[in-house]
Amino acid sequence: MKKALLSVAMLSLIGLTACSSGTKGDNPAAASTPAAEQPVTLTFWSTNKDLLAEDVKAFEEKYPNIKIKAEYMGGYDEMAQKVMAAVVSNSLPNVVQLGQRHGIPQMADSGRLVPIEQFMTDKEKDDVYPYFWDRFRYKNKLWTIPFNSSTPVLYYNQTMFEQAGLKAPSTWDELVSAAKALMKDTNGDGKIDVWGFNTAADSPWYFQPMTWNRGGTIIDKDGKVTVNSKEAVETLKSFQDLVHVSKAMAPNQHKTAEEDFAAGKVAMIFKSGASLASTQKTIGDKFKIGITFLPEVKERNVPIGGNSLGIFKSDAAMEKASWTFVQFLTETDNAAKTSMGSGYAPIKKSAFETEAFQKKMQDDPLFKTIMEQNEYLRGQGIHPADSLIWNGIVNALEIVEGDANADPQKVLDKLQADVETFMKTYK
Repeated sequence: MKKALLSVAMLSLIGLTACSSGTKGDNPAAASTPAAEQPVTLTFWSTNKDLLAEDVKAFEEKYPNIKIKAEYMGGYDEMAQKVMAAVVSNSLPNVVQLGQRHGIPQMADSGRLVPIEQFMTDKEKDDVYPYFWDRFRYKNKLWTIPFNSSTPVLYYNQTMFEQAGLKAPSTWDELVSAAKALMKDTNGDGKIDVWGFNTAADSPWYFQPMTWNRGGTIIDKDGKVTVNSKEAVETLKSFQDLVHVSKAMAPNQHKTAEEDFAAGKVAMIFKSGASLASTQKTIGDKFKIGITFLPEVKERNVPIGGNSLGIFKSDAAMEKASWTFVQFLTETDNAAKTSMGSGYAPIKKSAFETEAFQKKMQDDPLFKTIMEQNEYLRGQGIHPADSLIWNGIVNALEIVEGDANADPQKVLDKLQADVETFMKTYK
């Protein structure tokens, strides 16, 4: 937790140390004349190890006056730290790939990130599904455009379910019941060899919708953090009970849960739909994979993850070229291709409607299920305390999974207090 507090506190320094030169006015014309008139080289910081090599090559062939210098910056946390340092040293890239919970408000408040909406026509903005925009909204502006947008689903070992005569769970109670029924001590040594359920390592991503599905919020519509709400406490208690009451989930094994699922040691797992292609490749024919929607409690809601693309302030020509590159990466055919090749959600309505996308839906029923769940997507605006909240929920789950007597209310009250203290300092 100390490391998380330090990381968030360092990000908040962006607003204190950076020199802002103001924000750029609306310029819809930027989208209407995309090509660079003079040769330029753009620096692009990416979290993709392959540096989007195929896309960059195709872009440079289409726009020979614009060259892309792509640099890998590591994962989302590393990227946020490097951007923070670049704000202070005035050495920012032109285009950046940012995780959806990794310091975008701090970058916006530094005055160096240009709201992406300033480059877009109304038609272009309207083509992006509104719940994706909701995720990247801050101070009533759209700062970055969703790119590799993921959604969580429930993967399950369909072979195990069929052998046990069970159907895929639709509600939280059904999930708990199935998890209890599918636990196995295969060698008779008194120890569980197959657990009923777990989540992938990004556990707060699943805590969030389970709180929503009980009628609560993590951050309300006015931007107020409500992480110790009644519904959030109930959600934390439900994970504690899975370990200590139902005894259907191994405590604090989220980091290995994906490997355990692939090995047949976990019957069900919450993890990203964007992992579909890699999961199918890893499991092969070891067992039949099933996918279903996140479980309903009182309602069903699904959060948004992944990353987005942003543009940092420079001169008019460089910003224009930067938007040309971002526009290319997120255009309809590329958005459809990105989704079909992985399981990422298509960010654009036009991508969903392409012939190739519709064929993919027909050919791959698991992919179709992931896409159909998008009916329940819900966006929560970005917040300066996103990183602190995330790491605080990781810590909260560790506490209650490791201790049957831990009080979920007190655990989340502590996190709420930490967030409120941080926000007083941030303001």
